[in-house]
Amino acid sequence: MDLNLKGKVAIVTGAGRGIGRAIALRLASDGAFVVVNDIDLAAAKDVAQDIVSLGSRSRAIEADISDAEQVTAMTNQTLDEFGKVDILVNNAGIAYDEGGPVARKLFEESGPEDWRQDIDLILYGTLHCTKAVIGPMIKQRSGSIVNISSDQGRVNTGLKRRSIYGAAKGAVIAFTRNIAVEVAGYGITVNSVCPGLIRTTRALVAEKQKETKPEEYEDYKNMERTIVGTTPLGRIGEPDDIAKLVVFLASDAASWITGQCYIINGGAVML
Repeated sequence: MDLNLKGKVAIVTGAGRGIGRAIALRLASDGAFVVVNDIDLAAAKDVAQDIVSLGSRSRAIEADISDAEQVTAMTNQTLDEFGKVDILVNNAGIAYDEGGPVARKLFEESGPEDWRQDIDLILYGTLHCTKAVIGPMIKQRSGSIVNISSDQGRVNTGLKRRSIYGAAKGAVIAFTRNIAVEVAGYGITVNSVCPGLIRTTRALVAEKQKETKPEEYEDYKNMERTIVGTTPLGRIGEPDDIAKLVVFLASDAASWITGQCYIINGGAVML
């Protein structure tokens, strides 16, 4: 299927690694020019170089998407260099870093400063980036926005210390449905994707901890085995599983799909 992405311009946030990286590379493979955003500029540059090696154009831009001014600057740089924005993928978020899981508290132990970690990045980051590209998309009367939410935003997956994370991801789903109606008349589609457990940073961290932190490694492997055992397709998801769906939703092939939330978790929703 020809997705008609050749020459289209995409911004992918949090694209320095994991799901974002996979999305950026697959967009480029289908002919799109990709702006690779990340707060880790070195990681973003590595992905941009990979995109160039695929024969497409790319630019790495360091920006904290929780800061509206930095998002505006990123969008303006994109417009200056490429002349338009056809696709926005709101992917940036953080659950794990190279040291392991991001520290989160039980809700009763937390306060507003703790809540902002997830709300500013996940919800406000999505709002800032969407706000920045909507104007140009309305002028050109076309565009595709794909928001990466999470299974945690719609169901309780059994993980504690995720109350605010889940609330922020759930808000992204609600925002998707509502903004889709506002911009539909301009030919702009807006959809969300809710991944289950994906083999990204956490899995890599766990492997590194096999010798140094065997208990944490075993905890992760036990969780992985449990999820695999309750997933009809019998495996953990890979970043490219998500990327393939996102690229479809960003393409002309999905031009009559908007306001939808796509669950992609190996069939776990059926149990």
